[in-house]
Amino acid sequence: MTIEVAQENPGSPKRSYILFSGGLFFGRIMAWVTLTVATLGIYRFWAMTGLRRSLWSATHLEGDHLRYHGTGKELFIGFLIALAILIPFYALGFGLQFMGPIATIVGFGIMFVVGFLLTPYALFRRRRYLLTRTSWRGIRFHMQGSAWRYVGAWLFWTILSVITLGIALPWRMAKLDRMLTEVSYFGNQRFSYSATAKDYFRALVLVYAILFFPGIILLLATVFTQGKSLALLPIVLVLAVFLMPLAMASIFRLQVNSTKIGDVGFESYIGASKFYGAYIIHGVLVGVGVSIVGAIGTVLALTVGVQLEPQNGFFSLAFLPVFALYYGVLLFANMMVLQVMLFEWKMSSMVVINAHSVKDAIAAGDLENAVGMGLADTLDAGFEVI
Repeated sequence: MTIEVAQENPGSPKRSYILFSGGLFFGRIMAWVTLTVATLGIYRFWAMTGLRRSLWSATHLEGDHLRYHGTGKELFIGFLIALAILIPFYALGFGLQFMGPIATIVGFGIMFVVGFLLTPYALFRRRRYLLTRTSWRGIRFHMQGSAWRYVGAWLFWTILSVITLGIALPWRMAKLDRMLTEVSYFGNQRFSYSATAKDYFRALVLVYAILFFPGIILLLATVFTQGKSLALLPIVLVLAVFLMPLAMASIFRLQVNSTKIGDVGFESYIGASKFYGAYIIHGVLVGVGVSIVGAIGTVLALTVGVQLEPQNGFFSLAFLPVFALYYGVLLFANMMVLQVMLFEWKMSSMVVINAHSVKDAIAAGDLENAVGMGLADTLDAGFEVI
């Protein structure tokens, strides 16, 4: 199942392409979306487990595919435990809003700080969970290191990036990616990471040239013109949206090319056109789907004579199917395009160098519980594959 590039001489590196052979995902995703909507979102844990298992099984290297060992049940239990951790803090923050303006500020501060602190913690634990649920040729990946050490670095470099108006961003990305990578293992084979802040700056140089420096000029102009230059802000935002896929492609290539597992190297040749294509297709799907749902809602309103006003007691029940369809459209577009399509394009762009050198890898590492994944799911949408 793997295409190997002919070696120029017996001593040259052996290059193997990753093949993706998942077939049609449309039917499976439709079933997962339908069940998720019908269960008011509860089935999403089993849906994402099924999606990961399908994607992992479709990813082949050297004739063997990845295996995913996670279950929907453990994700659901992890989510419930995460809720039990978060609810007291958010309940306290919400309750303080009824005790005066100062208490309201304190309440919002508590909710913000808790969310801000737990986000990097959840990201670290989430990655560790996914690695320990992934194996190739019977050997599992795993991850060591301290989640709280990562939290400290994440907070420091995030705050510094904000204070420096983005100048420190390449150093932040290099530091955090290195921390996550160099505590990861395939059996007893450790990952290494070679990218530096200079490499990240080179990957983002076009973004800095077109967006960052004009943004700084706009900010200074806004100060000296008493806000009149804010009229140019939409142009900066449009440029940011346009450049995002370009930056994502550059960063992905850099991350892949800088990662090694023992003597195994990786290369990626994915172009920005794949990311632009994915987001355009996603936008078209969402636009068409939402338009159809809107038309259905309009017909329903005219048929039953219900106005789209909150004071109408019949509103929530009459339009519940419309809201369900709207959620289903967004979920289908996310899973089909931003998850499956992009995953396939990323994997198919990769070349593995000297994959045979990990044939002597020995199983090692412990399984991670699903609490970190549950926290990540609680703090965001919970529909990211990796």
